Parts: sequence; structure tokens; C-alpha cells
Amino acid sequence: MSTRRGAPRIEDMRAQFLTAADPGQAVPAHLLQSWLRSKEALGVPANVRDVPRVDEDLLDSHLLEMFQAPMARVSEDLHGSGMGLLLADAQGRILQRWSHDTAAMSYLDRLGTVRGAVLSEDAVGTNGVGTAIATGKSVQIAGAEHFADFYQTALCTGAPVWHPITGKLVAVVTVSATTSESSGLLLPLTNSVATQLEQHVLDVAQPGARAMLAAFLETSARHAGPVVAFGPDGLTMRSQRAGDLTQTDVDMIGHLCAGMRRSAQVSAELSIGTVLVDVSALDGGAGVVAALRPVSRSSGVRTAPAPAGLVGQSKSWQSIAHHVSRRIAARQALLIAGESGSGKTSLALGRPYAPAVGVDGVVIMHAAEREITGDRAWLQRLAEAVGGSAPVVVRGVENLDGHLAALRTLVEAHAGRSPLLLTLTAATPAEAQDVAARLGVAVQWVPPLRERAADIAVLWHAFAARRAPGLRLVLGEEARRALEASPWPGNLAELRAVVDHVVASGRRGVVRVEDLPDSARGQRAWSMIERTEMETIRRALQESGGNRSRAAELLGVSRATIHRKMKTYHLSG
Repeated sequence: MSTRRGAPRIEDMRAQFLTAADPGQAVPAHLLQSWLRSKEALGVPANVRDVPRVDEDLLDSHLLEMFQAPMARVSEDLHGSGMGLLLADAQGRILQRWSHDTAAMSYLDRLGTVRGAVLSEDAVGTNGVGTAIATGKSVQIAGAEHFADFYQTALCTGAPVWHPITGKLVAVVTVSATTSESSGLLLPLTNSVATQLEQHVLDVAQPGARAMLAAFLETSARHAGPVVAFGPDGLTMRSQRAGDLTQTDVDMIGHLCAGMRRSAQVSAELSIGTVLVDVSALDGGAGVVAALRPVSRSSGVRTAPAPAGLVGQSKSWQSIAHHVSRRIAARQALLIAGESGSGKTSLALGRPYAPAVGVDGVVIMHAAEREITGDRAWLQRLAEAVGGSAPVVVRGVENLDGHLAALRTLVEAHAGRSPLLLTLTAATPAEAQDVAARLGVAVQWVPPLRERAADIAVLWHAFAARRAPGLRLVLGEEARRALEASPWPGNLAELRAVVDHVVASGRRGVVRVEDLPDSARGQRAWSMIERTEMETIRRALQESGGNRSRAAELLGVSRATIHRKMKTYHLSG
């Protein structure tokens, strides 16, 4: 929270607080409350002479065993950072510590941060472990923000780990360093580790519930109404907006969803009135997620499931594909935007698109054709197409910059007659939103391939199977990591070119890094810390509308640092 630049001021406020003087409103509320709790429990810092310990036999060995592997992986990513990684139980007792840095381990020894050390607030006062437990929130405690005197050079960033099903506090993960280390990105890093541990709980304790939880959270985030999920072993989840539903309502929804193996839409009479229930069936019998909304006059038709012909396994991609398919089913116009080669036309068609191959039952037009046929003839052909019943896909709307008003007129005149999908090559979501506003249609942004690392392996195998099924080209682990770390300026087209390169080389079976072209293996794989840093910077740039100075201010770093990191991670903004 504080920085080295602000440390003297914090020291002064801490001194005022300890002498019963008013430290002023400059002390953040959560820090002041922690100091008050510490003072009530311990009196003055001088009373905290060392860190209490419990016998290792009292530590939760099962909890440590469950988190040992993921914590060890994070520790590998921290190698060379000078930082230590701590895992504490819900009482603040240190279960284990990890670091490949001798100096970091020695520093933890001097602080008394060892196995069995008790770091709750009532034991040692304000600190990154105990305060995270007391507040139930992520915290960063730096230098003089600590209560105990022997922590005055420490920088502790802690995040609670919650059980994703029961909501109970399971553990606290903490990154420990000295105040000489940079602190700007440690909080999002620690939050990321905590999230990974929460997901790991599902992997170990309830593997079948993880898919349901992910789908439930994603649906709740994008749906304005109540959301209910039904999983294995009678597991049920309700969103906050589902608070008005009675148990009878939930039971009825569960009965309607029981046995569903595909996504659909049904209606239900509940205590809150008649609602439409959009049911998303999860793969492998992991459960269903039901999103509720009021009935409208045009409702009552069961919607089609997300297209099965599209390749991609990430939740974001599945969500996008389902959203587009619902727009098509409702015969609504939609602008699908993204970088060149990101899969916009395939999304519009609900299947992989090959320009040389026609698509039965769909009218495909390209805006660039108007330069050959003439504006009037092209617009007349489009008017005839959207007046029919077949879906219409218009590619390359960016070529119509001077004719968007005419296109909008056609869209409005033929609304609801046939599905109309427009594709736009754009550099940013903001650019796409501007064009969508001028056309008066909704927009769906397609993320570039570099933001879909989870889909690269499955895309590779799909492309390889179509290009040369007999070669059985399977990505090796190092090759997969190299591809996931590539910036992919050419998106899917570039990935197809890499597949073609490997096929042409005569390679069979497992594909190694050395089998890839230089363009796909020159970038080393990002570590977890780097991936977290990259994502944090990307989000800050999005929140600031691409303003680097504002993004730097949000992250608490210099503009020069933002510029350097953007070059390192191939970010635009």
C-alpha cells in the first residue's frame, strides 16, 4: 500500500497513533482499524518481542499436502526475485515457506517466519498474514505500516484463499520481501496465486464441481438477472440476484433442467412471475447453469446451443460463440469485430471458414467487392439478401467507411427478417464500439490469439488434423509453451502457417520446439509472474482507454515502466 517514498510519513503517523495522538485522516481506514485491533490485543509494539510458535505436529498436514504442488510451481516462477512465498492456515500459522533465494530465507529466519510461526494479528499485530485473515481481504503491509518493530523493513502482500463451494477461509498465501523490493505488482500477483489455489481445491476435493463453478461465475458476471447452477452430488449455487427465489422455485428450476444434455431455453412459472430460463448444459455431466429473465412477447422459442463446429475450449471463447449463436437464433444484427485473422467469419458461420469453399444456406458478401461492382449494385444485392430468409454475412465492414449510413438504413429496414452478421477488422474494442454505434447494432469483440493461450493447443490439433491427419502431429510440452508465449500478430492465419511449416518439414508424431519456425519459438515462455504482470498492465490500459500515463497512475509505476513493459509483452494501447 505505502511505498518507500511515503514510508517516513507513515512512520510519523504510526508514532502519533502509539502516543495516543490523532494520526489524522491520512491513515487508510483498514490500516487504522488494524492498528487499533493490534493495540487492544498487544498494548505497544515493545510487547511483541518475538513470534510465537506452535509444535509442527499441530499443523494441518492435509492442507499443506493439497497445496504443496501449486505452491512449488509458483516458487519456481519467483526464482531470482529475492522474495519468499508463505502458506498459512486460517489461524495464521505458517504451514510452509518456499524460496530459492538464500538471502530471502535468511531474512525470514531473522523475522521468525518459520514453520509453526503464528502470525495472527493478536499474536504479532498488523502484518500481511494476520491482517488478511482479520479483514478477509487482500492486503499489502509495508515497513512502518506493521505494528511490531522487527517488521519495519518487511514488505508483506497477503491474500485469503476461500473454499469456492463453502465460502470458508481455507488459507492465506503471502509473498514476503523487504521494502527495497518493488511492490507495485505484488498485489495482483498474490491475488492470482490465491485464485489458483481456490481452483486447486476443486481439482482435489470436487473435480466435477470446478466446471460448474467456472460457468456459474461467468454467467453471473454477464447476466443481469438471477442465476442458479446445479452440479454433481446435489450441489446448488445461487447468485446474489437469486435471493428472492424460494426453495420451491429452485426445486422447480432444478426439475426443468434435470437430465438436460444440451443448452436450451424453457419457461417457468415461479413465485416472482413467469420467466424464461436459459439453460447451459456443461460437458461431461458436470451440471447445468440456469439464467433467468422476465418473459417478453417475442419469447418462447427454444434457442440453439453454442455451435459445436467452432474450435476453442476456453470459457471466454465458448461464451462468445454461444452469444453469437443466440443472436443468430433471434435474427438480430450483430457486428463481430477483432484483429485480422482472429476468427470473426468463422464465428459468424458457426463453423471454420475457408474462403475457397462455399457455405450452403448462407449468403456471404465482402464489402471490398463494391469497388468492383459499384456502390449501387453492391447495396442492391445486399438489400435483396437481407430481405430473404437465409443468414447473411457481410465481411470487411471497415471498407464501407463512407457508406455506413446506407448500411444502417438496410439494417433497420430489414430488422428481424434474417440473421445479419457483419465483420469488422479493428485494432481495439473502442474502435469497434464506435462503428457499432454508427450502425446501430450490438458488437461482439473477438479476442486476439495471444489472449487465448488456453485455446492454442486445441486449435493446433484441429488445424493439424485437417491439414495432415495421417501425421498425428501432437504438440510437445515445450513446443506448446513456446506457442502460448508467441505474440501472434497474424492470429489464426499465422498459427495455420506454423502448422503448414511443420507438415512440410515431414515431421511426424510429437512436435518439438526445434520443429517450429523461428518466428514461433524465438520468444521464451512467460513465467506465471510475467503472465500476471502482463494481464494487469493490459487491464489497466483498457480501464484508462489506452492512456499510458493514466495506466501508470493506476498501477503506481512510472510511465516509462509502462512503455518498457508494453514493448516486452507486445501490448498495444
